[in-house]
Amino acid sequence: MHTDDEHATPESTMASGDPATGAPHAEPPALTSAPVFTKRELRLSAAGVGLGLLVGVLGTLGIGLLAGNISTLAATTPMTDAATACHVTGNASITVGDKGQSISMKSSGAKSAGAKMTDLACVFTQLEAPDSMISRIDSTRALDGRQTATWKDYSASWGYHPDNGLDIVIEVVAK
Repeated sequence: MHTDDEHATPESTMASGDPATGAPHAEPPALTSAPVFTKRELRLSAAGVGLGLLVGVLGTLGIGLLAGNISTLAATTPMTDAATACHVTGNASITVGDKGQSISMKSSGAKSAGAKMTDLACVFTQLEAPDSMISRIDSTRALDGRQTATWKDYSASWGYHPDNGLDIVIEVVAK
């Protein structure tokens, strides 16, 4: 006597499943190939990685600056420090020049606009200008012409006219 299994074809065996358990046969997994990227996708990926690195570096520098680990990216000088301490960095009548080696200041006169004398006095205080120089500035007249003074590492020259106000330049003296 013949059983059905003896006459089974490979196709009928696959369809009927495992004769011992009755479970259907599993289909073999489909073969997949490795993903293929276009040149555009690769360029975009490279640009993204580059942008990520740039943001990371700049973010690290920014955090370092905020945390005080990096003192500053731009060198400070007594002139820039004085302007910052006196809150006159945006004042058009008080300007730091020569890469921080000089400061030029102009006060208001009867016919011209300029910085307030309190702003100039603040800068003088920050640069530790001697009282004798301040007295000389206070007593300068238009007829006196250009005056000069030196102290510590600084040299100052100034002139005064009631119409134009005080005009003073303070420079770091070359050693």
